[in-house]
Amino acid sequence: MKSATEIEHALRTHRLPGLEGLLPEEFILPHYDGYSIANVPATIARLLGVELAEGAPPLPAHLWADLATGVRRVVMIILDAVGYLHLRQILADEDSVLRRLAQAGRLVPLTSVFPSTTVAALTTLWTGRTPLGHGFAGTQLLLPEHGLLANMLQLGPAAHRQPGALLDWGWVPEEFVTVPGLGQQLAAGGVRTVAHTHLPFIKGGLTRIFLRGMARVRGHVGFSDMGINLRRTLCERPGERLFASAYWGGTDTTAHVYGPDGEPFRAALRHLARSLEEDFMAPLPAEAREGTLLIVTADHGQTATPPERAVQFSDHPALQRMLLLPPAAEPRAAYLYARSGQAEAVRAYVAEHLADRFLLLETERALAAGLFGPGEPPPEIRARLGDLLLLARDDSRLLVKEEPVPFHGHHGSLTPEEMLVPLLMARLDRL
Repeated sequence: MKSATEIEHALRTHRLPGLEGLLPEEFILPHYDGYSIANVPATIARLLGVELAEGAPPLPAHLWADLATGVRRVVMIILDAVGYLHLRQILADEDSVLRRLAQAGRLVPLTSVFPSTTVAALTTLWTGRTPLGHGFAGTQLLLPEHGLLANMLQLGPAAHRQPGALLDWGWVPEEFVTVPGLGQQLAAGGVRTVAHTHLPFIKGGLTRIFLRGMARVRGHVGFSDMGINLRRTLCERPGERLFASAYWGGTDTTAHVYGPDGEPFRAALRHLARSLEEDFMAPLPAEAREGTLLIVTADHGQTATPPERAVQFSDHPALQRMLLLPPAAEPRAAYLYARSGQAEAVRAYVAEHLADRFLLLETERALAAGLFGPGEPPPEIRARLGDLLLLARDDSRLLVKEEPVPFHGHHGSLTPEEMLVPLLMARLDRL
């Protein structure tokens, strides 16, 4: 079996044809063929005796085959914005249940998707499709059918704070992402499915995308009742084939506000781990552990982005005049829509004024190389991706409008801190 160090080296040296020499050597590209979060859903399905339709293949068998014997229940915990490099350092410095789980099972790196952002990555984890395959390819996306640039976290116009406006205007989440969900396919294969998510999210439009087909969705208000509810789910019907998930987004918020290198982020992960041990694992009876594989992963990581390093879009009026729309997608991975005949002018402007902070890449070249995933994009998905990609090289980001709170951490681009995520697996009946 390849070691975590060998896998990390392979991911750091992985390249996509057609992008050679265009990207910094330190950039990490999605490994959709086997070592990415896109490969996790098919692995879960196979462990439970179900084959997913199409989508990315399972993870290489050497990562999980020795943990698969007798598995009838899989628990997946998704920790938002907990990157592999930050987690590995924290586990080296501090004892926690996560370190003990890694010692009892295994901890290896995977890649996130591009862009390395929540909506794209969570949709991948809940469908087994790449961003090109599911189409939810960024936080701010052009929706031609509605004639606006939308904030897909708030489901409203990007220019104004109108949360939920898209739903009021008739936007249907199930018609935006149409590929089958993991929950749907597992349920069709006879697997009981239960999801645990933040209570206010339960009736939201994003939940209708991510958790389609999950037979039950249980809400929690904090990480303590999340662990308790997860334990109760495992105790309800021991021995039955089960897929249970839990999502915790507080780590992402903490890393945004304080940065992923700071004491608050470490504390957030420490307290979460303690709750998982005390409220979920320690009281879990032997019959509920039997045949249960625990998977802990993340959607993406984060990198430190000091507020003073942000680039204000308003400081570049000449660039504004060259673009049809404000930059879309992510502050660290922006989709640029050039006005007719202005693409070369955009390239020249970035080369002269922003090249030390950002890399400009043609969207068509990125698509051909498979950065968003393999295949040809349907027209409705292609329209969301713009003409050019503006990728942050270092700790920069492009801000179209002022942040409500200055962010000290962000994600979206291709640095190791953003792209490497943990895959921690352990059999609960072997602890």
